[in-house]
Amino acid sequence: MALKSTTRLKNHEYIVQKACLVKPGLEFLGIINERGKIIESIGTDCLSLSKGNREMFFMKIALRTSMQEDFDDYLGKVTYCLTMRGGKKFISVPAFNGNTIFVITQNDYDHEDLINNILQTLKYLGQFLGEKIPKGGELESEYV
Repeated sequence: MALKSTTRLKNHEYIVQKACLVKPGLEFLGIINERGKIIESIGTDCLSLSKGNREMFFMKIALRTSMQEDFDDYLGKVTYCLTMRGGKKFISVPAFNGNTIFVITQNDYDHEDLINNILQTLKYLGQFLGEKIPKGGELESEYV
């Protein structure tokens, strides 16, 4: 009985932490691994894509992040990429271990503040966790 109670408490804490990250206008925030799989996410399913197209879309994000690294020595590291489509902003931020932070917001959302928060989080995550940062698909998500 105590195990179920402890698990329920941890799950509640995790949900509360996720809820603190979501602000009006932020529709989706996820981590895409180097193979284009969502390994963790919060938000709504705001992509009107079939399962196959969704997989290709996320693989495209991962491939773009990987290909951009080829020019880091010449042009500097990419901080983020922003694409506007219709009434949404699609933002990708290179992260740890070949992963990419991917965000979808409404067009009028303050993306600069969000990106600064993500970059600060990544900076401190690296400082605190170092080599303990999860690799690849260790945190599989139910989103995809």
